Amino acid sequence: MTTAQSYNLKGERQEKLNLPKEQFGVNASPSLLAQAVRIFLSNQRRAAAKTKTRAEVAKTTAKMYKQKGTGRARHGSYAAPIFVGGGVAHGPSGEQNYRMELPKHLKRKALAGALTEKAKAGELTILTGGEKAQGKSKEAQKWIEAAGLSGKRLIVTVSSDQEKITRGFRNLEKTRVVNINNLNPYVVMTHQHMVITLEALKALK
Repeated sequence: MTTAQSYNLKGERQEKLNLPKEQFGVNASPSLLAQAVRIFLSNQRRAAAKTKTRAEVAKTTAKMYKQKGTGRARHGSYAAPIFVGGGVAHGPSGEQNYRMELPKHLKRKALAGALTEKAKAGELTILTGGEKAQGKSKEAQKWIEAAGLSGKRLIVTVSSDQEKITRGFRNLEKTRVVNINNLNPYVVMTHQHMVITLEALKALK
């Protein structure tokens, strides 16, 4: 069974704790993890790009020159996409929907696979005694130093009712606090080390 080292709030080394195999004993394929990351990033994307069509650009509606007799090609609008300052053909409208979905069972498998890799690599630490936290950044920084995690990009995973733990860690450099309900493979894999509170571990489903 996979285990992880635990530390209390004072940074004192405690016993190793067993991790539930449902979340820390799953092998997910690299293609599934890549798909989960791509979908997560796509869902963060906003349709901000917007170009003007020939109907929207500020151009005169007068005909460029007479239809016949000039020897030149026929043109009726300065706003045509072929002219400088004209509208853009087939450009982004600002209404694109980049939303993608992954089936629930694959979401769970991808997250469990990412957590399993983290635990196997020894990049997972459990924080116990979170109910005694004071919500101070100084307290959180001392804990990081005592646990030997200084200088690493950390993801601190907390349960919904751990506001003081959140306040203590959220302002620290290279540290990101994530609610257990919002945990996803992308944030797990893009941080060097994961810290999870005992309460969040119990709430992990």
